[in-house]
Amino acid sequence: MEELQDNIKITIKTELNKTENKNDLINAMTNIVDIDYDVKNKEIIGKSTNYKKLINLHDRLRNKQTTHIARKVLMRNSDEDMTYILFNKQAAAIDSIVICENYKESPLGPIFMKIKAGNILEFIDWFVPRHKT
Repeated sequence: MEELQDNIKITIKTELNKTENKNDLINAMTNIVDIDYDVKNKEIIGKSTNYKKLINLHDRLRNKQTTHIARKVLMRNSDEDMTYILFNKQAAAIDSIVICENYKESPLGPIFMKIKAGNILEFIDWFVPRHKT
């Protein structure tokens, strides 16, 4: 696997609703990216600068053959040195990766993941490469 040389900043967060259990929600988020999470106000937030924390998600997107959807969303949401993607919170709770196109697709709110990189297009090409037709 190609090493990324750019400085990567990963932020993943979601709102903690009154009806949700904090530990269950942290487990759901860990199913997407296994990093340390903190509860701040009514939000659960995790941060990392280690792109290797994304390798499990990188591999899972390929196994589900959803790289084209993830690539489309990441490209559409990219702006200069950052991009973001939304995941369905309920699906993550059962260890399934479901990408949301907008906030309304996850009834309890999505899990929001933002990636900041020196070269965001290079990052996207590594994370979800183009399919050859």
